[in-house]
Amino acid sequence: MTASLPRQFIHPFVRFAMPSGKTHDRVTMWLTPWVALAAMVVTGQWFYTGLVVAGFLFAGFMFGPDLDIHSVQTKRWGWLEWIWRPYRRSVRHRSWLSHGFLAGTLLRCLYLFVVILLVILFGLQITNTAGHTAVTWNDLGRMTGQILVDDWRLWGAIAIGIELGAMSHYTADGWVSAWKKRAQRPAVPQKRRTGKRRRR
Repeated sequence: MTASLPRQFIHPFVRFAMPSGKTHDRVTMWLTPWVALAAMVVTGQWFYTGLVVAGFLFAGFMFGPDLDIHSVQTKRWGWLEWIWRPYRRSVRHRSWLSHGFLAGTLLRCLYLFVVILLVILFGLQITNTAGHTAVTWNDLGRMTGQILVDDWRLWGAIAIGIELGAMSHYTADGWVSAWKKRAQRPAVPQKRRTGKRRRR
């Protein structure tokens, strides 16, 4: 029974509820060659394979599910870490909005897209006011849509890599969580045999 063992004899994965950031980094590095091999087999092109691997590494190191807390992934954004503060305050840790299949990746991509769009709009407002540019919101929307539609294969490969990186993260979380619950499950006491001895 795990609860009765001294602390030094309990496995690290059992002591802690979730894998550490370093553990997730090791998982990402270990899976990267396999992701690259699978992408090369499916696409048959180095370009798209590189995009999938780039998305996988991006998600594994700084764009994964743990952006919903102040984690190693959050710290890697450096001085841009502040852009994730509203996200952390709005999304509960390990909820389906951050750790859910497809939903977590989709929400993070939409969130980052909106942040980038707001920054571009702010910059255009300054340059338009100064007379350096004359780009309207309609022009920006049309250019953005054209980029997304014309290069959908490129964005699709990156998105697949990002989702694979997120899957490696929450799959590791799920395995460790299940392992911990199983290790902490109280042992079922064995019943003693109460049969009478046979008389000679």
